[in-house]
Amino acid sequence: MKRIKVFLSVGDPHNQAQTKCVDTLVSYLNERGIDAETLGRTFWSMQKPLRPIRRKMEKMSGAAVLAMERFVSFGGVYKAGSKHHRRVGRQSFPTVWTQIEVAMAYQLRLPLLILRDERLVAEGLFDPTIHEWIVVSFDSNQPSKIERSPVCKYIDLWIAQVRRRHHGKL
Repeated sequence: MKRIKVFLSVGDPHNQAQTKCVDTLVSYLNERGIDAETLGRTFWSMQKPLRPIRRKMEKMSGAAVLAMERFVSFGGVYKAGSKHHRRVGRQSFPTVWTQIEVAMAYQLRLPLLILRDERLVAEGLFDPTIHEWIVVSFDSNQPSKIERSPVCKYIDLWIAQVRRRHHGKL
C-alpha cells in the first residue's frame, strides 16, 4: 500500500512533554500509512518558509496542526484604552506559524486536523466557534491521550478524509 503524505504544522518542541506529543502523533499516523512532513523536520529549503511550505502542501493529501505552547504571558490587557479594556491573567499562545499554516491548508482545501493544547488561548483559527472545522483540545502534559478516545477518534475521522482526497474521492 502506498503511503499517504500530509503536512504537519508544529512548532519546535521545547520540553520533553511536547517532544512526546509530536512523536506520539507522528507514530500514530505512521502506523496507519500516513507520513507527516514538516519544514525543518522532514524537509528543508534555502528559501524563506512560505514558498516551500506552499509547494509542499500542494502535493499533500491533508494537513494536521499540533498547536502547543510557545509563549506564556503572566498578565496583560486586551484592547487597552478602549471601552472593551480587559485585564487578563496567565495566557498561553502557540507559534504564529500554526495560524499561518492552518490558513494556507484551508485555502488549498486540504482536510484539516487541528489539535490544540487545552491551555492555549482559543482565538483566530483555533476558536472552535467560528469555523467549519473541529478544534480538538488535548493536554500536552499527557501525550499518550493523543492515542486514546476521544482524540484518536477525531484523528481517525480525519485520516478517512485524507484517504478519500488521496484517492480522488473528496
